[in-house]
Amino acid sequence: MSGTRTASSTKTSSIRRPPKGPSLPLSASVRRGALWITLSTLILRLSNVAVSAVVAHILAPRDFGVFTVAVTAYTIVFNISELGVASCLVRADLSIDAMAPTMVTVSLATSAICAATMTGFAVPIATALGSPDGAQPIRVMALVVLINGLFAVPGAQLNRDIRQDKLFLANIISLVPSTVALILLAKSGSGAMAFAWSRVIAALVMGCVFAVYAPKIYMPNVSRSALSILFKFGLPLAAANIFNFTLLNVDYAFVGHLIGPVALGAYVLAFTLASAPSLVIGVVINGMAMPAFTRVKGDPDRMKDAIANALRAVSLFLLPMCAIMLVLSRPLVYTLYGVKWAASVEVLSVLSVYGAISVICILFANILASLGKAKFILVVQLLWIGALVPAMALGVRGDGIVGAAMAHIVVIGPLVLPSYLFALRKAGGIRFSALGKAVFPPLIAASAAALAARGAASQFTSPLLQLVTGLTAGGLIYAVAAAPQAVALLGQKQSEKLRALRLFRLYETVTGTVTVPVNGAPEGKRSGRHRRTTPPAPDGGSPRM
Repeated sequence: MSGTRTASSTKTSSIRRPPKGPSLPLSASVRRGALWITLSTLILRLSNVAVSAVVAHILAPRDFGVFTVAVTAYTIVFNISELGVASCLVRADLSIDAMAPTMVTVSLATSAICAATMTGFAVPIATALGSPDGAQPIRVMALVVLINGLFAVPGAQLNRDIRQDKLFLANIISLVPSTVALILLAKSGSGAMAFAWSRVIAALVMGCVFAVYAPKIYMPNVSRSALSILFKFGLPLAAANIFNFTLLNVDYAFVGHLIGPVALGAYVLAFTLASAPSLVIGVVINGMAMPAFTRVKGDPDRMKDAIANALRAVSLFLLPMCAIMLVLSRPLVYTLYGVKWAASVEVLSVLSVYGAISVICILFANILASLGKAKFILVVQLLWIGALVPAMALGVRGDGIVGAAMAHIVVIGPLVLPSYLFALRKAGGIRFSALGKAVFPPLIAASAAALAARGAASQFTSPLLQLVTGLTAGGLIYAVAAAPQAVALLGQKQSEKLRALRLFRLYETVTGTVTVPVNGAPEGKRSGRHRRTTPPAPDGGSPRM
């Protein structure tokens, strides 16, 4: 069939819903979308930490390890089944009416095949990952693959239209029944199955909300041109994602296989905590980068400014969270989960560094994807996994779960991050010095905050008091040190209003700091205009759990 659809032919393959309200300018849509993503992720991560703390007192570390085997299998299989469908649908330069019916067909077919395969091979998969008890949770998680395939296109539509408020609503609505189910099943003695069934409930509820708010419900169909785009753009990016998620879970496989589910449970808890700050920022990047960067990629100067500004904004929020977590890992684990999880403390310290670097890599991967350089991402992922597998084997055998955490650092720091930098320079012409200027002030401020947090916490012996005083001291120091750059992120008009306040003028007088503009020119004076943007594009990788 032809890839170009007429208005009449589109009606036969979709159900159109009336538009709701006027469209917003690009900058307003991006800011609003970023705020909704941040709010959603913060609530979900805080809820996840709170629920994990409750469940950690009910279940044993072994149960966490067994469920991690199921999540590892699900993550890899789901990314195979997705095949770049979401990546194609959220691109601003592609017609969704021409693409979506074919994407529905592909998504339904691949998710059904992958779910059946996951169910049939549950026992050998679980055994290979070091926990035969994980077979039944793997079968349950196959249902999540099927459900996600069913609702992939409605979810991508909301992402494309930057309807992050609706995505937020879907997450919040699904959080309640899934959490209730998790706690009740955990108390009833279901062990790892409690996690698996809660994921099924969450996916089903979330998908239904996607379907309710999606602008159109598309019927399955096939277009040759849409398949061509999927093969040229979606598949390389999907392959990169598969390699990325494989390498993100290779540590789980090695720890589970070589040490066992108990050690894996402690490792998983540390990784979950370490990824909390990075997930907040990473989800925003994955949700907003594609719409923003695809709109300015035709202007090299604006693209370079956008890359530097994005790195500055990410660093301002990410680095202090990771730095303070590094120095407060012990009181954080003891306060939230108890002394029985002491094995997670040192792992958390190491993984907090990995979390900071990995999010910057996610940003660079999304920028490369928006430039249409999916093959660059795939090459970096291949290098990454090729180095991580032997490093992880040596690390786990040499120093257990701490060695697994160190393996991440020795690969992502000297190899992966420089690879992304060189790929970005080749694709976008960005100078390393511009990126260094963007990240240096937040790094200095985060280091000062970490030192303050460590000094304040050392005055007490109670883990709770150490955590509270450390967070307070570190937060105050960072707020003072990073205030000018943070204010500049608000935009020209908002930052001028804030700097007009007497308190902020006093601050600038006392500190002698000068706010560096985030944009090269005031927002209203940039050349060219943007129509309403399209949404984000997927991941160059995202953290787990």
